[in-house]
Amino acid sequence: MPNAARPSWRLNSEPNMKLSKFDGKRVRILTVWGDELDGICQHNSADYNYHEFGKDEEGLQLSCLLLYKSDIKKIKELKKGFPTPFGKLEEMTVEDDVDIIDEVLFCEEDESVLRLLACMESRLGSGLPCAPEALALVQKLCDETQSEPVRAAALRLLRAAKPDNEAE
Repeated sequence: MPNAARPSWRLNSEPNMKLSKFDGKRVRILTVWGDELDGICQHNSADYNYHEFGKDEEGLQLSCLLLYKSDIKKIKELKKGFPTPFGKLEEMTVEDDVDIIDEVLFCEEDESVLRLLACMESRLGSGLPCAPEALALVQKLCDETQSEPVRAAALRLLRAAKPDNEAE
C-alpha cells in the first residue's frame, strides 16, 4: 500500500487525543503489549466504564474486547476498510470461549460477523476450537440473519465444515 493511503498513527499520549472521535470507526490499535488489533470500535466514557467495569478510565471496545486508554499505545483510523479478511482480534475470539463467539456472531455489525466467519473458515483444517458448538451457532445465525452477505458466508463455512461423506 502506498504511503499516501496509509493512515498515520496517532499516539495515545497526544494531549488533544480524544478516543470518542473513533466511535463507530474502523481502527487499528497497537496495544502496550504489542498486539495489533483491527476492528470497529465503540467508545466507552470513563463514567460508563466505572459503572460497568469498576475502572474510571475511558476506552474503546472492539467486539467483546475492551481496551482502556492506558492499554492503547497507538491508534489509527482505517478509512479504506480492513486490509485483511480477519486479524488477531478474530483469532483471539475463535480461541476464546464459545460464548464470545456467540456474542460476536449475533452482534449488529455485519462486518465484524463476516470477519469472524472468515477466521473460523480458515481454521477448519487446523482445528477449530469448540467446533461442534461453534458450528451450531453458525447454523443458527444462517437461519436467523436478515443479512444476505452474512448468510452466504455462514453457508460457505457450514459446507466447508461437512465431512466428504456428508457433502450435498
